[in-house]
Amino acid sequence: MGSEQRRVTFSLFTVHCSLFTLYCSLLCVLCFFAVNRDAFADDWSFTPSVSLSQSYDSNFRFITTPAPGTTKSDFVTSLSPVLSVTGETEQTKFQFDTTTNAQSYIENPRFDIVNENATASLTESWSQRFSTSVNFGIVHDSTLQEQLESSGIVTQLTERYLYTFGLGGKYDLSESLSLAVSGLAADTIFPSGTLPNSDVYQGTITPIWAVTPKDNIGLSSNFSYTDYSIATTIRSVTETLFWQRQMTDTLSFKLSGGYYYTMLDFTTPALEFIPTPPFRRFVNLPEKATDSGFVFGADLTKDWSERFSTVLSAGKQQYNDVDARSFDSTFISCTARYRLSEVTTLNFLARYNTNDQLSQGSLTVDYYILSPSIETNLTENLLVRLSGSYEYETQTPGNVNLDRYRTWVDLTYKWPRFFASH
Repeated sequence: MGSEQRRVTFSLFTVHCSLFTLYCSLLCVLCFFAVNRDAFADDWSFTPSVSLSQSYDSNFRFITTPAPGTTKSDFVTSLSPVLSVTGETEQTKFQFDTTTNAQSYIENPRFDIVNENATASLTESWSQRFSTSVNFGIVHDSTLQEQLESSGIVTQLTERYLYTFGLGGKYDLSESLSLAVSGLAADTIFPSGTLPNSDVYQGTITPIWAVTPKDNIGLSSNFSYTDYSIATTIRSVTETLFWQRQMTDTLSFKLSGGYYYTMLDFTTPALEFIPTPPFRRFVNLPEKATDSGFVFGADLTKDWSERFSTVLSAGKQQYNDVDARSFDSTFISCTARYRLSEVTTLNFLARYNTNDQLSQGSLTVDYYILSPSIETNLTENLLVRLSGSYEYETQTPGNVNLDRYRTWVDLTYKWPRFFASH
């Protein structure tokens, strides 16, 4: 058996083991609740749903030219069962969710994949002032779509495993002053080796002052450390001051601004001459670089009527992509929702991202997306949704121009909550 066959076999074995582990975990949680119902007597439930989707993608890998033996466009069929367990008392809340998404490509079956996303969280209120939380997650998916939604930067359609673990705490120092602390550790693995693996560690401290019943201000101090398997590390410190105001019952506004400082350690290939044949060789020389800049964020949420609402957002941040590059990333977006009737709703999304690479290159990426959708409840538990999107991206230097359009229909059935206490 060749190395590629062994890798694929191992990957499939890992997927099935992960699925088995997830469902066994869910079964254990359900058994725990069934045996210890009094422990969560206030409210606990089990909620399943399933979605069937058929889509057409004119450029499902978001590339210029397909590789030999593949097509640029494809029809994709997806089946997505979702399971959710909730247990809650006055002091404790437990949440367990798992989503499995099986995707089948008609023209390119080599890209068939079973995506998984499992998360669990436990929040404990130790007193009226002090609460803590712990959460973990396991994700198995392909990288392309997640990074497009985060930054608009195109990457390879590559299998990925992501493991996360987080801790958090909040303490109310007084009726108007509180302190929130959180930490996150994440491990990203690409089985194919086409993208570098990475470890991420983040910590955030945020004091919040309720100036008035409608106004909150705070200062967020964030530190992040990303270590890539290709001898690249990116360390960032960000200080952000924010103000949040509930102007009216239908209008809220949040504004933030601050500064980031980034330190990069990486290697650069260089030609070295040696006294023996072939008299030269390439070596990786360590280098360091620093960057800094302003960050900001703004969100304006408005309910124009009982039927129509909008959200306007804009922001700028430092972003690390899966290729071990750091970008100065800016975006502006608008979402709108209009309820045509009691059962039918229109949705619309428009977003623009621009990304300027820091230190290691001069790449600029501009990304645009327009995405309308319409959904209607055929019955109380059955929902159908028709969606479409058009995406366009330019990369300079290189004069790279990419675009694609997608259309898809989803049919979702959600059962009522099982075993709910009320």
